[in-house]
Amino acid sequence: MSQLPHNSSEMVQHALQRLSTAGYKMTAPRLAVLMAASTYTGSFSAAELETTLRQHGTPLGDASLFRTLKLMTDIGVMQRIHGIDECHRYIISPDSHAHRVVCTRCGSIADFAECGLDTMIVQLEHQTGYKIVDHLLELFGTCPRCQKLSVSPS
Repeated sequence: MSQLPHNSSEMVQHALQRLSTAGYKMTAPRLAVLMAASTYTGSFSAAELETTLRQHGTPLGDASLFRTLKLMTDIGVMQRIHGIDECHRYIISPDSHAHRVVCTRCGSIADFAECGLDTMIVQLEHQTGYKIVDHLLELFGTCPRCQKLSVSPS
């Protein structure tokens, strides 16, 4: 699985800075979500995060959990990943714009910088008259580790 971009302490400091800059305070539910999220090395679903929160003795109601996840994605502490089977998964990421390959088996994620869409975006702007301000590119496949696990010895 992909590694966290920061250790738990650095991630919380980054979140505190982002929250403060956006005019929010670090509350107990927000801290609980951040600490639970920092236990994952790859992507996680809201349901998985809810289980982790319960196991750590800090359960949150659905509304509070989803409100906190939305805030964390809005301010750039977490990124929402679109999945194939599950519509949304999350990852702790300081990058506001990244392209990813997501493993459909274990949920690990590999980031890549260049997507090669720049020329197509310019063409689409000319074709449609839209001013394109952002895009999302996520690819799905099987990571090298899962590929090795699925190969049976002959």
